[in-house]
Amino acid sequence: MNLLRHALEDLHRADVLRRLATGAAQGDVAAFLGAASQLTWVGGWADALRALVALGTVPGAIQTAFRDAWEASASDALGLKRTLTLDLLCQDRLLLDGLALLLPAPAGPTPVVLYRAQGMRDYRAGRVGCWWTPYREHAAALWLATSAPVEHVGDWVLLEAQAQPGAIIHGTADDIEVVPDPSRLAVIRVVGVVGVRQGDPDAVNFAA
Repeated sequence: MNLLRHALEDLHRADVLRRLATGAAQGDVAAFLGAASQLTWVGGWADALRALVALGTVPGAIQTAFRDAWEASASDALGLKRTLTLDLLCQDRLLLDGLALLLPAPAGPTPVVLYRAQGMRDYRAGRVGCWWTPYREHAAALWLATSAPVEHVGDWVLLEAQAQPGAIIHGTADDIEVVPDPSRLAVIRVVGVVGVRQGDPDAVNFAA
């Protein structure tokens, strides 16, 4: 019975991903959003972005529909935005490629200076994440909400960067959350270091 159940689940997932990619390629918004609503398995959006990124491009109607759904679900703990973010934890390159494909260019002025909190260990290893904010005081909370618990171990750093024109994939100067391509950020530097007790975000204060 378990083998049959797993086989049926695999068939269902393959069908959802097929309808999602076909809808995206053809600009069929109803089919695309209908399939997207069925990405309910763990890692569903990671599977979806792999299928969509392989398309290379999608029509503007799909970008607009995805942006509207992304923004409308911002405050929903089980909505598209939160589910996609959780499914893509520790997969920044896929997240960047997927959002660059699915979101239209930011419709407004983009920030010049960005801040990001992250673990010292990752920073020293040359890993810089993709969730940033124009507001220094929100950096720690944003990182905790968009990263895996394993990344929170040890000391934390606050990074500051200059955003070059065209580096921003998602977000404007008025948004708390901004997604740039870290490879296109200039002059990334450490502007704060905090020794944090694990699991105690209240001990963090980067707002100087």
